[in-house]
Amino acid sequence: MIDLSGRDFLTTLDFSPEEIRGLLSFARDIKSGRVRPALEGKVAALLFFNPSVRTRTSCESALARFGGTAIALAAGKDTWNFECREGFVMDQNTQEHVRELAPVLSRMSHFVGIRKSELVTVGLDKAQVTGDYAELAKDEFIHRFCEFAEVPVINLESNRWHPMQGLADSLTMLEKLGDPRGKKYVLTWTWHPKSLPVATPHSQLLSAADLGMNVTILRPEGWGLEPEVVRRARQRAEALGGSVSETDDIDAALRGAHVVCAKEWGSLDYYGRFDEEQAAKAPLRARWIVDVPKLEKTDDAFFMHCLPVRRNVVVSDGVLNSNRSAVIDQAENRLWTAAAVFGALARR
Repeated sequence: MIDLSGRDFLTTLDFSPEEIRGLLSFARDIKSGRVRPALEGKVAALLFFNPSVRTRTSCESALARFGGTAIALAAGKDTWNFECREGFVMDQNTQEHVRELAPVLSRMSHFVGIRKSELVTVGLDKAQVTGDYAELAKDEFIHRFCEFAEVPVINLESNRWHPMQGLADSLTMLEKLGDPRGKKYVLTWTWHPKSLPVATPHSQLLSAADLGMNVTILRPEGWGLEPEVVRRARQRAEALGGSVSETDDIDAALRGAHVVCAKEWGSLDYYGRFDEEQAAKAPLRARWIVDVPKLEKTDDAFFMHCLPVRRNVVVSDGVLNSNRSAVIDQAENRLWTAAAVFGALARR
């Protein structure tokens, strides 16, 4: 059983590949029934600024199954509006500062989970953000919360990272591939009517890199992921004998692939200029969907997606309904990896 007690879980980059493998081994042992995480009497306060299905359910289920309790709060609905800026005069629409919020929740729980992403899509073709990407990527709220928290803080998705999803993806690939080292993993961009955050693909990229896989980021020109994240992923993959490359050549990327993971994300080049992005990506719709002919170009690859997924927009029915789809197993693994994270971070 891995002991990461007292640490925050904000991004897998804060942990060594050996520690990540330890978490995955712990999750497999929990899933098989060989061990139980020590969660009896543990309480997690889960603060959601954004909608959630799998993240909320997996966290609540993990705690409930092993004797713990989750208290889920919808920020701004079940709670006050929160402020994190230092020296800010709170005479507008925020009523509570993280300097009070973090220690109070800490003394009432053993973990605090936070989901907060500022990218908000409005309708199908409009979006709004509260700042530019460089500013939002700092994930100021969760980091400020950590400054004043007295218990481990778990990132349930921020502007830059979704480590809980990445961990579940890694577990799924271990189960499906045995030893994933040297296997080809394709993270493919797909067309989507909305401009979506980069947090999930960033963590999915790291999930394969930390397994020593040969990773290909398949995306159109102008839809690359954050260069610093790609650099860090490449560094970690190469240290384990793997690689990270980028291309817009669909046929070459899919050739020889063992895993195809689809994810839609917005362009950092167009960030904040969503009307322009919509016009630029309109011609990409027909080609950038995962369908059966594309999967047939691979080395019998299985298909992954974090869900929710728009059928016949991101991926065809033919792929999702086939035995090559791993999306349900992938979603289930959110439960077991959540149990592992809570169990490993719990103070002894």
